Amino acid sequence: MSGEPLREVAELVRSRTGIAIKDAQLPALAAAIGRVDPGLDPAALLARVNAPHSTVLSRLVDEVTVQETYFFRELRELQAIDWQRLLERSRDSGGGGVRVWVAACATGEEAYSLAILASEALGPDSRAVSILATDVSSAALRRAEAGCGYSQRSVRNLPPALRQRYLIEEDGRYRVRESLKSLVRFRHHNLVTDPSPPLGEVPFDVIACRNVLIYFDLPTVERVIVSLEGALLGEGSLVLGAADRVTGTAGGLRRGGDSAAPERRAPRGAKRLLRRPLGLEPKPGGDEEANRPAERSPDGTPRRRAEDRIEDALLAADDGDLERAATIVSSLLAADPLLADAHFVKGLVELEAGNPRAAKASLRRCLYLDPSFGLAAFELGRAHDASGDARAARRAYEQALRALDPSDERHRAILDQVDLGDVAAACAARLRAERSGIR
Repeated sequence: MSGEPLREVAELVRSRTGIAIKDAQLPALAAAIGRVDPGLDPAALLARVNAPHSTVLSRLVDEVTVQETYFFRELRELQAIDWQRLLERSRDSGGGGVRVWVAACATGEEAYSLAILASEALGPDSRAVSILATDVSSAALRRAEAGCGYSQRSVRNLPPALRQRYLIEEDGRYRVRESLKSLVRFRHHNLVTDPSPPLGEVPFDVIACRNVLIYFDLPTVERVIVSLEGALLGEGSLVLGAADRVTGTAGGLRRGGDSAAPERRAPRGAKRLLRRPLGLEPKPGGDEEANRPAERSPDGTPRRRAEDRIEDALLAADDGDLERAATIVSSLLAADPLLADAHFVKGLVELEAGNPRAAKASLRRCLYLDPSFGLAAFELGRAHDASGDARAARRAYEQALRALDPSDERHRAILDQVDLGDVAAACAARLRAERSGIR
């Protein structure tokens, strides 16, 4: 296997699809080339790419792009879309209805899931919803447009009543009913190289681009986000996946106050370090929580006060003020060098500031103090990813999956602000990418 032609193919894939393929993943890329055409080597593929009517690159793209999805995946985020409000807003502005774009739709399950939710919410008015679903893979689009052959696994999250209403079972597999298919149209689109909105399209009320950005390098992520923002109506909303949000690939996106807009772009420079806005939701326990006797740090500082300062640091970082966040955690560590939460936030801030080496040291100290702090192991995995150490990242993500515990009360100030289900999804996504070599 010649290394240089293979790296050229990897760069070609990156430039055409945004998928970053590291040196350690080159053997998997070589295997994908072999699946395109047995006996084809990287040099031969490069020679054939520019030949008239060549389909070799599109076939390779089909091999390396992720096409695993299912109905009602990460349903909570999709349920946050307020279809009634979107329709009212469209009618008030004289619009032609609710326009939705599902970018990187794979084999169509997410687009059809949104069509189901719109139909349930609007009834006959769902005819006013138009869903565009796009993907870079021609093979995936053919399956999506056919709307049939969906497996039991693919529909496992779809309640039986909805399954019966919108799908038809055929020999143990499922086909989408024509009434649902009529809400969705499919076309080829490349998020990295094609304009957004796609040519001939007007801006959208909602754009869903979920669990895609994690496969791009950070410069590509930024370009894609800016491009998608340009395809939104003024009050439109961008919906990302759990893995995109908590792996840091979409750090510039934060949750907005519009119930019809699950994700909105923050002012440039603002960084969402954790998923949920701080201070907007009550902590569990109400008055009982507030009246709990204060625990003490080694220097006598009330532990509840330390937790409040941890929240202050997270809020400062969330507002983009990393310097203030760092100052707060430094003062906490000066008072209590054994405060695991402060080491965690210090590492989080260092990672967002672009210093993964320092972040790894801080997060390791956190895990020395509390080896079962699953969220710290996850962030350590991110730091290893940022510094290019895939093996260490894999170990950290595996540790995080073993340790994540929703009932953990020891890191209340931090864990109250994040959905551990999202963190687990992100860990699983990164481990899948590492195991498959590309994905």
